[in-house]
Amino acid sequence: MSSEKRQLKILVDARLASAFKAACKESGASMAKELSAYMEGRVAAAGKTPHQAKPVRTATRKDRRNAVRGIVLTLAAIRDAEDHYLENIPENLRGGPAYEDAEAAVCAMDEALALMSEAYG
Repeated sequence: MSSEKRQLKILVDARLASAFKAACKESGASMAKELSAYMEGRVAAAGKTPHQAKPVRTATRKDRRNAVRGIVLTLAAIRDAEDHYLENIPENLRGGPAYEDAEAAVCAMDEALALMSEAYG
């Protein structure tokens, strides 16, 4: 892969963005590295390399399953960090915006993990 870097701007739900940022901060992970790893997994799952526009015809179902497993492991780690953050919010702050954001993020990640497990269980 080229060492050239490009900035990518995306729009996501504000709660999800806040929860992702908090989960990365809590776990000490870099948001850029987590997103890059996710994107690399998606590119691999699609049977492409970063420099190809056409799918690689030799990509096997096993390759795709392995790519999804990598995504699942990364997402599960982020979900666990967010759940840890959620569990450690002081009682007097539960029900506040940060708690609701974390709770929504954990629920969304649980749903995503369930769907991915169903697809490539």
